[in-house]
Amino acid sequence: MSAPEAGLLGYTHFMRPTHFSGSFPLFRLFGIQVYLHWSWFVVVALLVQIRVNHTEGLSVIEAFSQFVTLFGIVLMHEFGHALACRSVGGEADTIVLWPLGGVAFVKPPPRPGPVLWSIAAGPLVNVFLVPVTLCISIWFDGSWDPLDSTWAMLFWMNLGLLIFNMLPIYPLDGGQILQALLWFVLGRATSLRISAWIGLIAAGAIAMMALYLQDQWLFIMTLFIGWQAWKGLRVARFLALQEKVGQGYWPSPH
Repeated sequence: MSAPEAGLLGYTHFMRPTHFSGSFPLFRLFGIQVYLHWSWFVVVALLVQIRVNHTEGLSVIEAFSQFVTLFGIVLMHEFGHALACRSVGGEADTIVLWPLGGVAFVKPPPRPGPVLWSIAAGPLVNVFLVPVTLCISIWFDGSWDPLDSTWAMLFWMNLGLLIFNMLPIYPLDGGQILQALLWFVLGRATSLRISAWIGLIAAGAIAMMALYLQDQWLFIMTLFIGWQAWKGLRVARFLALQEKVGQGYWPSPH
Protein backbone atom coordinates (compact mmCIF):
# COMPACT_ATOMS: atom_id res chain seq x y z
CA MET A 1 0.00 0.00 0.00
CA SER A 2 1.42 3.39 -0.91
CA ALA A 3 1.26 6.60 1.05
CA PRO A 4 -1.55 8.44 -0.75
CA GLU A 5 -4.33 6.04 0.14
CA ALA A 6 -3.42 5.53 3.79
CA GLY A 7 -6.09 6.98 6.04
CA LEU A 8 -8.71 7.88 3.44
CA LEU A 9 -12.27 6.76 3.78
CA GLY A 10 -15.49 6.72 1.84
CA TYR A 11 -18.69 6.21 3.72
CA THR A 12 -22.41 6.82 3.79
CA HIS A 13 -24.09 9.39 5.95
CA PHE A 14 -27.78 9.44 6.87
CA MET A 15 -28.18 13.19 7.46
CA ARG A 16 -28.17 16.29 5.35
CA PRO A 17 -24.75 17.78 4.50
CA THR A 18 -25.25 20.90 6.63
CA HIS A 19 -21.89 20.51 8.38
CA PHE A 20 -20.07 20.63 5.02
CA SER A 21 -20.56 24.34 4.48
CA GLY A 22 -17.68 25.77 2.52
CA SER A 23 -18.05 23.23 -0.28
CA PHE A 24 -18.53 24.31 -3.88
CA PRO A 25 -20.17 22.36 -6.71
CA LEU A 26 -17.98 20.42 -9.16
CA PHE A 27 -20.51 18.74 -11.44
CA ARG A 28 -23.84 16.92 -11.48
CA LEU A 29 -24.23 13.33 -12.73
CA PHE A 30 -27.28 11.04 -12.59
CA GLY A 31 -29.04 13.77 -10.64
CA ILE A 32 -26.36 13.68 -7.93
CA GLN A 33 -24.50 16.89 -7.13
CA VAL A 34 -20.80 16.46 -6.36
CA TYR A 35 -19.14 19.04 -4.11
CA LEU A 36 -15.53 19.68 -3.16
CA HIS A 37 -14.67 21.24 0.19
CA TRP A 38 -12.23 24.16 0.08
CA SER A 39 -9.98 22.50 2.69
CA TRP A 40 -9.16 19.75 0.17
CA PHE A 41 -6.74 22.05 -1.65
CA VAL A 42 -4.92 23.06 1.54
CA VAL A 43 -4.50 19.53 2.89
CA VAL A 44 -3.61 17.96 -0.46
CA ALA A 45 -1.00 20.67 -1.07
CA LEU A 46 0.61 19.82 2.28
CA LEU A 47 0.46 16.08 1.64
CA VAL A 48 1.89 16.45 -1.85
CA GLN A 49 4.85 18.39 -0.48
CA ILE A 50 5.43 15.80 2.24
CA ARG A 51 5.27 12.97 -0.28
CA VAL A 52 7.68 14.69 -2.67
CA ASN A 53 10.13 15.35 0.16
CA HIS A 54 10.08 11.69 1.23
CA THR A 55 10.02 10.04 -2.21
CA GLU A 56 13.15 10.26 -4.33
CA GLY A 57 12.54 11.24 -7.93
CA LEU A 58 8.85 12.05 -7.46
CA SER A 59 7.74 15.39 -8.93
CA VAL A 60 5.01 17.63 -7.59
CA ILE A 61 2.88 16.96 -10.68
CA GLU A 62 3.22 13.18 -10.26
CA ALA A 63 2.35 13.34 -6.56
CA PHE A 64 -0.66 15.57 -7.20
CA SER A 65 -1.88 13.28 -10.00
CA GLN A 66 -1.73 10.34 -7.58
CA PHE A 67 -4.00 12.14 -5.14
CA VAL A 68 -6.41 13.16 -7.90
CA THR A 69 -6.50 9.54 -9.09
CA LEU A 70 -7.18 8.34 -5.56
CA PHE A 71 -10.09 10.74 -5.15
CA GLY A 72 -11.42 9.58 -8.50
CA ILE A 73 -11.62 6.07 -7.04
CA VAL A 74 -13.23 7.48 -3.89
CA LEU A 75 -15.80 9.26 -6.05
CA MET A 76 -16.75 6.04 -7.87
CA HIS A 77 -17.09 4.38 -4.45
CA GLU A 78 -19.48 7.12 -3.32
CA PHE A 79 -21.55 6.89 -6.50
CA GLY A 80 -21.92 3.19 -5.70
CA HIS A 81 -23.52 4.10 -2.37
CA ALA A 82 -25.79 6.75 -3.87
CA LEU A 83 -27.03 4.77 -6.87
CA ALA A 84 -27.65 1.68 -4.74
CA CYS A 85 -29.72 3.75 -2.34
CA ARG A 86 -31.83 5.03 -5.21
CA SER A 87 -32.30 1.51 -6.57
CA VAL A 88 -34.17 0.52 -3.38
CA GLY A 89 -36.38 3.60 -3.37
CA GLY A 90 -34.22 5.82 -1.22
CA GLU A 91 -33.00 9.39 -1.66
CA ALA A 92 -29.42 10.30 -2.60
CA ASP A 93 -28.51 13.55 -4.28
CA THR A 94 -25.27 14.76 -2.66
CA ILE A 95 -21.65 13.63 -2.55
CA VAL A 96 -18.94 15.67 -0.86
CA LEU A 97 -15.20 15.21 -1.35
CA TRP A 98 -13.03 16.53 1.46
CA PRO A 99 -9.50 15.87 2.81
CA LEU A 100 -10.44 12.66 4.65
CA GLY A 101 -12.07 11.12 1.59
CA GLY A 102 -15.67 11.21 0.42
CA VAL A 103 -19.16 11.20 1.89
CA ALA A 104 -22.36 10.08 0.16
CA PHE A 105 -25.45 11.51 1.83
CA VAL A 106 -28.17 8.90 1.49
CA LYS A 107 -31.60 8.19 2.92
CA PRO A 108 -32.60 4.58 2.20
CA PRO A 109 -35.91 3.12 3.38
CA PRO A 110 -35.58 2.44 7.15
CA ARG A 111 -35.25 -1.33 6.82
CA PRO A 112 -32.10 -3.42 7.24
CA GLY A 113 -32.13 -4.83 3.69
CA PRO A 114 -32.14 -1.49 1.83
CA VAL A 115 -29.65 0.00 4.30
CA LEU A 116 -27.31 -2.98 3.89
CA TRP A 117 -27.40 -2.73 0.09
CA SER A 118 -26.85 1.04 0.15
CA ILE A 119 -23.73 0.60 2.28
CA ALA A 120 -22.30 -2.54 0.68
CA ALA A 121 -22.50 -1.14 -2.86
CA GLY A 122 -19.61 1.26 -2.20
CA PRO A 123 -17.03 -1.45 -1.37
CA LEU A 124 -18.46 -3.61 -4.18
CA VAL A 125 -17.33 -0.91 -6.62
CA ASN A 126 -13.78 -1.34 -5.28
CA VAL A 127 -14.11 -5.13 -5.53
CA PHE A 128 -15.05 -4.72 -9.20
CA LEU A 129 -12.09 -2.37 -9.73
CA VAL A 130 -9.54 -4.83 -8.28
CA PRO A 131 -9.30 -7.07 -11.40
CA VAL A 132 -9.82 -4.06 -13.69
CA THR A 133 -6.90 -2.09 -12.24
CA LEU A 134 -4.76 -5.23 -12.06
CA CYS A 135 -5.31 -5.94 -15.75
CA ILE A 136 -4.55 -2.32 -16.63
CA SER A 137 -1.30 -2.50 -14.67
CA ILE A 138 -0.17 -5.74 -16.28
CA TRP A 139 -1.21 -4.59 -19.76
CA PHE A 140 0.66 -1.28 -19.68
CA ASP A 141 3.59 -2.00 -17.36
CA GLY A 142 3.80 -5.76 -17.01
CA SER A 143 3.82 -5.33 -13.21
CA TRP A 144 1.74 -4.31 -10.22
CA ASP A 145 4.70 -3.24 -8.10
CA PRO A 146 4.06 0.46 -7.23
CA LEU A 147 7.82 1.05 -7.00
CA ASP A 148 8.30 0.10 -10.64
CA SER A 149 4.93 0.76 -12.23
CA THR A 150 2.94 3.95 -12.59
CA TRP A 151 -0.27 2.14 -13.53
CA ALA A 152 0.11 -0.27 -10.62
CA MET A 153 -0.54 2.64 -8.28
CA LEU A 154 -4.20 2.45 -9.37
CA PHE A 155 -4.37 -1.16 -8.20
CA TRP A 156 -2.80 -0.49 -4.80
CA MET A 157 -4.82 2.66 -4.19
CA ASN A 158 -8.08 0.84 -4.87
CA LEU A 159 -7.10 -2.20 -2.81
CA GLY A 160 -6.00 -0.01 0.09
CA LEU A 161 -9.29 1.89 0.07
CA LEU A 162 -11.24 -1.38 -0.01
CA ILE A 163 -9.36 -2.96 2.89
CA PHE A 164 -9.48 0.16 5.06
CA ASN A 165 -13.17 0.81 4.58
CA MET A 166 -14.13 -2.80 5.24
CA LEU A 167 -12.71 -2.70 8.77
CA PRO A 168 -15.68 -3.38 11.11
CA ILE A 169 -15.31 0.02 12.75
CA TYR A 170 -18.28 2.37 12.72
CA PRO A 171 -18.75 4.67 10.76
CA LEU A 172 -16.56 3.00 8.12
CA ASP A 173 -18.47 0.90 5.61
CA GLY A 174 -17.45 -2.30 7.39
CA GLY A 175 -18.89 -0.99 10.66
CA GLN A 176 -22.12 0.11 9.00
CA ILE A 177 -22.44 -3.25 7.24
CA LEU A 178 -22.04 -4.93 10.65
CA GLN A 179 -24.75 -2.68 12.05
CA ALA A 180 -27.13 -3.51 9.19
CA LEU A 181 -26.55 -7.26 9.64
CA LEU A 182 -27.15 -7.01 13.39
CA TRP A 183 -30.30 -5.01 12.66
CA PHE A 184 -31.93 -8.14 11.18
CA VAL A 185 -31.57 -9.88 14.57
CA LEU A 186 -31.33 -7.23 17.28
CA GLY A 187 -33.29 -4.30 15.88
CA ARG A 188 -32.16 -0.89 14.75
CA ALA A 189 -31.34 0.78 18.06
CA THR A 190 -29.42 -2.12 19.64
CA SER A 191 -27.45 -2.85 16.46
CA LEU A 192 -26.42 0.79 16.13
CA ARG A 193 -25.45 1.00 19.80
CA ILE A 194 -23.23 -2.08 19.54
CA SER A 195 -21.60 -0.89 16.31
CA ALA A 196 -21.04 2.62 17.64
CA TRP A 197 -19.41 1.28 20.81
CA ILE A 198 -17.09 -0.86 18.70
CA GLY A 199 -16.18 2.21 16.66
CA LEU A 200 -15.59 4.32 19.76
CA ILE A 201 -13.37 1.71 21.41
CA ALA A 202 -11.45 1.07 18.19
CA ALA A 203 -10.95 4.80 17.67
CA GLY A 204 -9.47 5.12 21.16
CA ALA A 205 -7.10 2.20 20.60
CA ILE A 206 -5.98 3.44 17.19
CA ALA A 207 -5.52 6.98 18.55
CA MET A 208 -3.13 5.63 21.19
CA MET A 209 -1.22 3.78 18.49
CA ALA A 210 -1.11 6.94 16.36
CA LEU A 211 0.35 8.90 19.25
CA TYR A 212 2.95 6.19 19.84
CA LEU A 213 3.89 6.19 16.15
CA GLN A 214 3.67 10.01 16.03
CA ASP A 215 1.38 9.69 13.02
CA GLN A 216 -0.59 12.95 12.97
CA TRP A 217 -2.72 12.00 9.95
CA LEU A 218 -3.84 8.73 11.53
CA PHE A 219 -4.61 10.57 14.78
CA ILE A 220 -6.82 13.08 12.94
CA MET A 221 -8.60 10.20 11.22
CA THR A 222 -9.32 8.47 14.53
CA LEU A 223 -10.68 11.70 16.02
CA PHE A 224 -13.18 11.85 13.16
CA ILE A 225 -14.09 8.17 13.58
CA GLY A 226 -14.54 8.65 17.32
CA TRP A 227 -16.71 11.71 16.80
CA GLN A 228 -18.96 9.88 14.33
CA ALA A 229 -19.17 6.84 16.63
CA TRP A 230 -20.22 9.09 19.52
CA LYS A 231 -22.90 10.64 17.31
CA GLY A 232 -24.00 7.08 16.46
CA LEU A 233 -24.51 6.40 20.16
CA ARG A 234 -26.70 9.50 20.43
CA VAL A 235 -28.81 8.34 17.48
CA ALA A 236 -29.08 4.87 19.06
CA ARG A 237 -30.46 6.39 22.26
CA PHE A 238 -32.94 8.41 20.22
CA LEU A 239 -34.03 5.27 18.34
CA ALA A 240 -34.44 3.34 21.59
CA LEU A 241 -36.75 6.03 22.97
CA GLN A 242 -38.61 6.11 19.69
CA GLU A 243 -39.16 2.36 19.79
CA LYS A 244 -40.54 2.62 23.31
CA VAL A 245 -43.24 5.06 22.29
CA GLY A 246 -44.03 3.02 19.18
CA GLN A 247 -42.95 5.54 16.55
CA GLY A 248 -41.27 4.31 13.39
CA TYR A 249 -40.16 7.25 11.30
CA TRP A 250 -36.57 7.73 10.10
CA PRO A 251 -34.78 10.14 12.49
CA SER A 252 -32.58 13.12 11.65
CA PRO A 253 -31.02 14.15 14.98
CA HIS A 254 -28.06 16.52 15.07
